[in-house]
Amino acid sequence: MIFCCESYLALTGNPYLVGRPGGADELVRLLDEAGIQAAMTLLSGADPATNRTVKEAMDKYPDRIFGMCLVNPRLGQRAVEEFRMTVVEWGFKGLKHSAEMDDVVKAAAEMGIPVTIHTGGESWNPQTKSFYEKIAAMAKTYPDLPIIMEHMGYRYSVDLAIEIARRHSNLYLGTTIPAAAEPIVVKKAVQELGAEKVVFGSNAPFAIPYLGVEGIRRLKLSKEEERLVLGGNFQRIYRIKN
Repeated sequence: MIFCCESYLALTGNPYLVGRPGGADELVRLLDEAGIQAAMTLLSGADPATNRTVKEAMDKYPDRIFGMCLVNPRLGQRAVEEFRMTVVEWGFKGLKHSAEMDDVVKAAAEMGIPVTIHTGGESWNPQTKSFYEKIAAMAKTYPDLPIIMEHMGYRYSVDLAIEIARRHSNLYLGTTIPAAAEPIVVKKAVQELGAEKVVFGSNAPFAIPYLGVEGIRRLKLSKEEERLVLGGNFQRIYRIKN
């Protein structure tokens, strides 16, 4: 089975949208087109949506849409409480967060909820290097907390992402964007880190899911490597049974 580690509910005409605005229905259509069983899903920051919007999508498609919580950490304890509520009461399985360690990340570690962090940047920029060291520090502080680096540093910081993933067993690379745009980058990560450190993500509907799946398949990985990247690692990290 194929699983996606990051997708979005897109309710507006975002300029990067490749699917049609339509929320859960449009997302599931794209997943079906790509043969994806289910996807971690969060709201898009460009939309006037909330975590409740994601919960409604989960209720409509409980086996296809898995909730990923997004909160404003500047709200302090209110953010922590909302995050805990989405997990305990609504069944969310993930957290999208920044590289900053705070009480929200601490709560994720306590509940065993994987954290996803957007990555990218220019490797020659000192601020970018500091950003990746913050991720490494989080991984070191919470060694049992799975952390997925979305976009795997693509395009100019892939080597930085690979380097810190090599240093920490709980750091993983999410293939959102490069799987469809430049899949050879994914192969580089598999060769340098092992397939068990790479997790498929589509970034739907801001990227085309079936192109991401096809990009992985055309790498001609071994059957076991492809199984791990497209779904096995996801199932292990998020504790999803067949």
